[in-house]
Amino acid sequence: MEEPHPRGPTSRRARRSVAGGLVVPLPQDWRSCVLPLVGLATPVGLLVVNASAWVILHLGAFRLGIAISAFISGLTLNGLTGVSAYRYMRARWPAFLLSRESHRLLVFWIGFVVVVVTAVLAAVFSFIGMENPRQLPNGIAVITALAAVGVPLLLSWTLQRRRHRVPPPTAASPPRRP
Repeated sequence: MEEPHPRGPTSRRARRSVAGGLVVPLPQDWRSCVLPLVGLATPVGLLVVNASAWVILHLGAFRLGIAISAFISGLTLNGLTGVSAYRYMRARWPAFLLSRESHRLLVFWIGFVVVVVTAVLAAVFSFIGMENPRQLPNGIAVITALAAVGVPLLLSWTLQRRRHRVPPPTAASPPRRP
């Protein structure tokens, strides 16, 4: 009987330890993944096409659910982005009128209205964009989805980069004016 290799099995798969001692088999060579991926492409594609056809067939039932999901998603993404923008504004421009503690409730209500209105608009445009299954993909639905995802993520990413790049003004130095 052959002795086991001191570093693990001598097969083409390497065993690398992950957090907590869990061992995940990873291929040493990317070419060993090509055949399984090629073999999975057709069955996965067939499942996606059939699921899409079933959704299109029952689009009337899905329209309302997708519109409600778009509303909830808009509330979540735009709300988190609004909080991030408010924190950035308070850290960057503490003397600004809307950054003051006395105006916190006013800023909250302005932000609340903006977030709810944008979420309602995303839901309405999603619902309208999926009105006719023969006109899918619809420009309104695609642009609404791209804007609903792209604008909050881009704004959050930009604020995150700027927050780390520019230090907030200290009490010793006057705030900068743009």
